[in-house]
Amino acid sequence: MQNICGLYVEINKGGAIKRNLTVKSGETIKLECTTVNDEIIAFSELNFKYYAELLEHIDNMCEDSYVEITDGDFGEAGIDVDAYAEILKTVHKLIEALEESNPLHGTLLRTLLEDQLPPDDGSAMYLINSEAKITDCLSSVMKLQFLISDILYDLRCGTPLDMENKYSIFRSAEFKQIQTLGEKVTVQYRFRSLIDYYIFLMMRFIENQPSVALCQCCGKYFIPKTKRTTLYCDRIIRNGKTCKQIAPALKHKRDAARDLVIETFDRTKRKMYKRFERTNDFSNATANTLILTQYYDWLSRAEQARNAYLSGKISAEEALEIITVE
Repeated sequence: MQNICGLYVEINKGGAIKRNLTVKSGETIKLECTTVNDEIIAFSELNFKYYAELLEHIDNMCEDSYVEITDGDFGEAGIDVDAYAEILKTVHKLIEALEESNPLHGTLLRTLLEDQLPPDDGSAMYLINSEAKITDCLSSVMKLQFLISDILYDLRCGTPLDMENKYSIFRSAEFKQIQTLGEKVTVQYRFRSLIDYYIFLMMRFIENQPSVALCQCCGKYFIPKTKRTTLYCDRIIRNGKTCKQIAPALKHKRDAARDLVIETFDRTKRKMYKRFERTNDFSNATANTLILTQYYDWLSRAEQARNAYLSGKISAEEALEIITVE
C-alpha cells in the first residue's frame, strides 16, 4: 500500500510516531522517529517565508492572467490560457525545489494540489477555480500554523480552548487508515496533505492536555517532562549545552533583560499575526494591513535579533529596537 505517494504514519498510545514518505519517484524514505509533542512544537517554530514569497508571486501571476472580456459573454476570453499554463509551470518548479530541500513538505504540497485541483472541463471557470485553489493550498499551511500558535499560547496561559468556534477545525476530521494483518494488526495513516497531518497530530496533542511552557532562556515553547514548574528547556543552544545548563550561569547577570526580550518577542509575534488576520477579515478591515511576506520578513529579523541577544552578540536595547513594531 505504500506505493501511493504520501506520508505513512504509525502512532502508539504514548504519542511516538514512525513515518515513511513515498515520494514522486516511488521511492520510500524512512523519516526520523518523532513524537506528537515534538512535531507540534517544531511546526510552530517554522518560518514559512518561502511559502509566503511563493504565494505572493503566484498571486501576482494570477492577477496578470485575467484579461478583459470584450464580446459581452463570459468564456475562455476571461482568462489568458498561456498565462495559466505559466502559473502551473512555475508552481511545479518551486515544488520540485521544495522537494529537494524538504522532502516531506514538498511531497505533501504536490499531493495536496493533485487532490485539490478540479477536473479540467475546458471552461474559463476551471482556470479561475484552479488559480484560487492553488493560492488557497499555499496559504492554508501558514494559517494553520497561526491557529496552532494560538493554542500553544492559550495552553501556556491556562485559557480554556474555544473548540466550538475558533478551534472547531480540530473537533472532527477524516483520515485515510490502512490496516495490515500480520502477527498482529498494524494500523497506518496515509496523508497527502500537510494540513491533514498536522490536524491529526493536533487532535492528539489537545487530547493529551500537555503542560506548555515558554523557555526563559531561548524563548521557545516546550513541554516539561514533569508536572513541576520548569523554566528552561533541553534544546542545545550554545557550544553543545542546553538551556537548562546555560541558564543558571546567566541568571545573576541579566535575568530581567532576558525576560523582557523573550516576552517582547512572543507578544510582538502574536500582535503581528493578529494584524495579518485582520487584513484578511473583510468585515474588520483597517488601514494597518500586513501581508504574509511582511510578517515573515519581520519574523526572520526578530528571530535573528532574539538569538543574537541570547548568544551575547548584541545588547537587549539593540534586540528590542529590531523586535518592536508600532
